[in-house]
Amino acid sequence: MPEPSDSDRRKAAQLSPKVASTRLIACVEAGHDLWFKCQYCGMERTWGRREMLSRRLRKHLGWTIDRVQRAATCPMKGCGGPMPIIRLMKGGYQDGFDRSDARRRRAWLVETLLDAGIMPEEAGLTSSARG
Repeated sequence: MPEPSDSDRRKAAQLSPKVASTRLIACVEAGHDLWFKCQYCGMERTWGRREMLSRRLRKHLGWTIDRVQRAATCPMKGCGGPMPIIRLMKGGYQDGFDRSDARRRRAWLVETLLDAGIMPEEAGLTSSARG
């Protein structure tokens, strides 16, 4: 099978407008994980809530998925392939609350950020967005 062209790789990595404009902090709030697949070596990885709130990624919580995709490269030594394929997946979190209630979901998000040592403003939440 021939190697995909640059055009084929761009098509494979293309995000829907809704996903492209979603911020990482919104993924944490909605309970989504990000699934990445390198188009060059096939390596896959997933960012769950733990990874998104980690010291390494917390400064990027305000980034859109589109921006994350442009900045991400394959972590495999010697590969470094750009523009991975990204999909949102429902996370397997057992938080025990109804995510359809926006006020409760936002209160949970603020509490989760504070528990992780992140000020909500650092993650792109404004005080008007918190309540």
